Amino acid sequence: MNDDDESSPRATAPPARSSDRATPADMSAEPSAGTRAGAWRALTIVWLVNTVVASILGTAYFGDALEGASLGVRAFAAAALVSSLATVTLVGYLPLFGWLALAPRARGNGWFVAAWSTVLLVLVFADTRIYGLFRYHFNGMVWNLLTTPGGTENFQITPGTYVSIGVVALITCAAQRGLWTFVTARPRRPVLRYALPALLAIVVGEKVTYAVADARRDRGVTARAALFPLYQRFTMKKTLARWIDVETGPDARVEVAGAGLLLRYPLATPEVPVDGARPNVLIVVIDSLRADALTPTDMPRVTDWSRGARVFQDHASGGNATRFGIFSLVYGIHGTYWMPVYEEKAPPVLVTALGRAGYELRVISAAKMSYPEFRSTAWVTMEDRVDDGFEQPEKFQRDAAVADHFESWLADRDARQAREPFFCFILLDSPHQTYSWPPEETHYQPAVRSLDYVSLAGRPSDETIATVRNSYRNAVRYADRTTGRLLDSLAAHGVAEDTVVIVTGDHGEEFWEHGYFGHTSNFTPEQVHVAFVMRGPGVPVGVETRPTSHVDVAPTILEMLGVDPRARATWSQGENLLAPPERRDRVVAGWQEVAVWVEGGILHVPLEGHRGLVEARDRGWKLLEREREFLDAHGAAIGRLALDCRRFLK
Repeated sequence: MNDDDESSPRATAPPARSSDRATPADMSAEPSAGTRAGAWRALTIVWLVNTVVASILGTAYFGDALEGASLGVRAFAAAALVSSLATVTLVGYLPLFGWLALAPRARGNGWFVAAWSTVLLVLVFADTRIYGLFRYHFNGMVWNLLTTPGGTENFQITPGTYVSIGVVALITCAAQRGLWTFVTARPRRPVLRYALPALLAIVVGEKVTYAVADARRDRGVTARAALFPLYQRFTMKKTLARWIDVETGPDARVEVAGAGLLLRYPLATPEVPVDGARPNVLIVVIDSLRADALTPTDMPRVTDWSRGARVFQDHASGGNATRFGIFSLVYGIHGTYWMPVYEEKAPPVLVTALGRAGYELRVISAAKMSYPEFRSTAWVTMEDRVDDGFEQPEKFQRDAAVADHFESWLADRDARQAREPFFCFILLDSPHQTYSWPPEETHYQPAVRSLDYVSLAGRPSDETIATVRNSYRNAVRYADRTTGRLLDSLAAHGVAEDTVVIVTGDHGEEFWEHGYFGHTSNFTPEQVHVAFVMRGPGVPVGVETRPTSHVDVAPTILEMLGVDPRARATWSQGENLLAPPERRDRVVAGWQEVAVWVEGGILHVPLEGHRGLVEARDRGWKLLEREREFLDAHGAAIGRLALDCRRFLK
């Protein structure tokens, strides 16, 4: 019998059992990717997978932060890493959830999700590199740097690095597209049924762990919360006090000036007597000039010149970045006032007083004064006398142009037979990252002429560190030669003996002495202790060992002109450099943080997340084990900081 014969018996399927039929519950559990619920389900799985990938990338945050940590601390760190990156990526995916709600069946959704996911992972990777170098995450300062004209001139990424990142991003995007295809095929395994509760348990567990540690002041846990981006600190001391022993002492707290607060600076305008002295004033700021750079080998010209000057051996900048270092030097007040000053475009008393006293004012800078925004702050009343338009491609070439311009300006004053004294502020930029110097003047080798920040974000080898440090030293030596040209110009025009000259740095530069690179990341001596030399009429020759600060510069200059020192507190928070106190606390500012150098350590106030709570650290930036005792011993310093941060606010 032919199998194809219509009369042949046919195999028939057995009747479907009720258990084999699709139920409404099954359909709702696994909706089609073409529906809103199905698209959301697929995107949720993509989010969970990328949380895992981001967490793997995020292990770079740990570095050596877990060395010697207990098993409990390590468990908290692992859970907090997953919790934080789940939060970060979820926030990043929210716009996609919104889009898929409107167009779940739109063509190209797969590639759209893949590209979006790739960008999020690239941002996480970039944040790990930022944290690896500077120990802070993508924050307002980084955004300010990227969006302010002139900001991106302050860092460099090699073309090879861009190519490598681009290739990896393309591969990642293709993998993300494959993931989307896979999850939209309605896999039978109930991924979300187990993954979401597990993630919720991780989040709740690490939040409770942090809350208990905060209540007991367990720094092993709470200090490590700063490792993670956008970490949300959860506290519940009053509730926990019912079951565990809770530290009941008051938290040291400092409120710092922020946006939206009205300025009251100065409280009174200092009067410059008409019959007072009128020396010329030249301030030369060499970017990133740490104190130990002032040596006969690295700075032979300034070292030789300093033999007839006053050398300040214990001088602190007003901050760990150009913004706060120069701000404190010119304004004579702490960098915590940067934001209200910037919002109100308030000029410094030093500049306005010198202008009223008949000084010719001039700024000559190798770096753009638009970043940081000094044209809107320090020089707001004299923008037409700011010369910063040097367009040479290399920093050392722009430094050379600054020296040429200064010489031309002095020659022009001679031609005009100018009789008024001058105030000139000069910024040399060669030693700022990336370090710049003429190739033929490479005194220290091996050295690199560009920095690969991505590779430097991990702990580099001692050989690599030495190479980077040599680059810095070459740049410092060139800046020293340029400074020598400025001093030669003063002598050539016969005004050297009539000019008060200050040579200093805006901040320091660290080379992994404490696990950090560059500046803006801590307040150790490497990042804040700067070279400072002052010479001119009325300045005694010698070595000053008493503690001084950048906030002392403005009151010193005006008091040399005859301003009454008894009125100093109405417009400045500094002392006179020529008569500093034997002991003092010194305030140093950063982006969303402030610190006080006190005897035996540093009082640190991180304002993001900690909400003004004070930490105790040593000069190597390690948290002190007996923090409560240290904070109690320096309660007066904390109180003074709180008052100082409010003195010039309404």
